[in-house]
Amino acid sequence: MMASLDLGSSEFRSLRREEQRLIARRMPAVYTVLEDVPGNRRLLEQSQIPFSTPAGSLVVIGEPAQEVSRLLRHPLVPLLTGGVLGEQDPVSRQVCAWLINLLLPRAQSPHDLCVMTIPCGEATGTLQDSWTPQFLEHVVQLQGYQTCVMQPAHALAIAELEDHEFTGICLSVGAESISFCATLHSQPVLEARPHKGTREILERFAHEHQKFIWDSNGNSFLNLAAVSRWLTDSEISLVAPQTEEEAWLASALEELLLSTCFQLKRKVAACTDSILRQPLPLLISGGITRLHGFRDLVAESIKLSGLPVQISEIQPATFEPYSVSRGLLIQATLASGDYPPLRHPLEAA
Repeated sequence: MMASLDLGSSEFRSLRREEQRLIARRMPAVYTVLEDVPGNRRLLEQSQIPFSTPAGSLVVIGEPAQEVSRLLRHPLVPLLTGGVLGEQDPVSRQVCAWLINLLLPRAQSPHDLCVMTIPCGEATGTLQDSWTPQFLEHVVQLQGYQTCVMQPAHALAIAELEDHEFTGICLSVGAESISFCATLHSQPVLEARPHKGTREILERFAHEHQKFIWDSNGNSFLNLAAVSRWLTDSEISLVAPQTEEEAWLASALEELLLSTCFQLKRKVAACTDSILRQPLPLLISGGITRLHGFRDLVAESIKLSGLPVQISEIQPATFEPYSVSRGLLIQATLASGDYPPLRHPLEAA
């Protein structure tokens, strides 16, 4: 069996091939911690919500955690704050292993391969920066898989650039980082991953626009779940904002993209490969990229920054939210030498 695992800082996704079927699953990388009292236990058991009991608490993960958070007005905890697991946070480690085990069944043979992405944390020079990737890869290996790690943007190129002979530029916009890759016939010419993503913007948005929840003790927390629902359910326009909130979001995203382009500018200018001097397609991926007008912000940021690339077209990824996972699975298939056609995935409950 071959599998892929896209470990994003906001969501974990898996894609695997079993005989002639593609099985896709995804779970939000969040959890909530409740006090272990009879009322909370009764609520979870009656609702048939799975939970664990570390250190005398009740821990709920993924989508059930989001439901419990809304019902009890309890804060959600991001699993990978800053793109890393807390070194002194055993609950986060347990939750992470739990999520991966739910998304990825045990390997069927010692030769089964899982190609995966690893979240990119803030570079602080501490041991924690190297510890998190090692831990995540080790959890997958404990499921019996051999592992291989790829950058999200490289996997995106393999998944989506077939019509361009796998040659172009890919940008994967995540919660904690933006992955950039330029490829020539599927081989990376230049890769980069600036340590800044959209989560900081959503946190600032929630704070400045008073998106809070209060628990039973009167403590306030940022209601990031409500902000995420607004992004998903509303007809937001980044090029023609209709509200002050939309205008704020458009300005913040433009600032992020412009900063990213300036960080990439020196790396691109220093790259000697002639492919970067030719017109190339640019593919963008990530939940935030589906907002109306995001492509226009990308084009404007490239222009304003003077990023030395010629873009022939800017296109959103076709297979979202599994575009990166699809590229990872294709890479696993190529490595195994077994080349069946990849269909659209059937998302498992």
